[in-house]
Amino acid sequence: MKPTAVFLDRDGTIIEDTGYIGDPDRVRLIPGAASAMRRFAKAGHLVIIASNQSGVARGLFDEEALSRVHSRVEALLRTQRVSLDGAYYCPYLDGADAVVAEYRRDSELRKPRPGMLMQAASELDIDLSRSWMIGDSPADIEAGSRAGCSTILLRPNGPSGSDFGVTPTYTVRSMTEAAAAIERGAARLSDKPTDAAPPANSNETVQLLRQIQEQLGRMQRQDGQQDFSLLRLVGALLQMIAIVVALWGVIPLFDGLPQQAIARFTLACFLQLAAVSSFAIDRFR
Repeated sequence: MKPTAVFLDRDGTIIEDTGYIGDPDRVRLIPGAASAMRRFAKAGHLVIIASNQSGVARGLFDEEALSRVHSRVEALLRTQRVSLDGAYYCPYLDGADAVVAEYRRDSELRKPRPGMLMQAASELDIDLSRSWMIGDSPADIEAGSRAGCSTILLRPNGPSGSDFGVTPTYTVRSMTEAAAAIERGAARLSDKPTDAAPPANSNETVQLLRQIQEQLGRMQRQDGQQDFSLLRLVGALLQMIAIVVALWGVIPLFDGLPQQAIARFTLACFLQLAAVSSFAIDRFR
């Protein structure tokens, strides 16, 4: 079975959103985020960041600074016993706000498009249909939905009246609530029968057929053993009698009675032929 993942936006989901962050000293974990991520990992999910970082295209910081910020995020998470299984960033932006020509372009990686999630699924062989996307913006929810994931919208101040276009699976106030929601969702899925699961009476039928098959096999083996024992026994007895009769045929030769000797040798040959026939039948059954 393919692994599942919990995809996480970064700013406003894992760390405090203080604007475009290009300085590692500005990184602050959101309370409860690390413990929720531990719960995801404990449940068997891969834990992966998927974050738009248009600050690179806007000229606010470069990719080296982005890498240092990411290293800081990982370091803080490690202090909380959390390890990431992957991190994907989109530095591109289309339009006049992208002042760095190298990064001024439309990109499938940029949320609300699902490119980062699809890339992760391809590289890590993830089952997106059983995975989750958590974030604090409509773009996160739409990206997760377009990738086929269940989605969780973080709203610390409660639900807003904004039109999201795509309805999240859950709306929660914190990462702690998000972890609980995923655990509830997993419990419901495990209780729900799937199309692949056969009904109980089908399992019983399969088990009965297997028992019948095993019984027939035992009967065939027993019959084969009986046939083998009987034929081999008859052949061995005939061969022993043939030897005895052949020895018996030697006696008349000493008494000058060749006719009796010939008769006994003929009988011995007949018995030996019968023994050989028994062995041959046994072998080629």
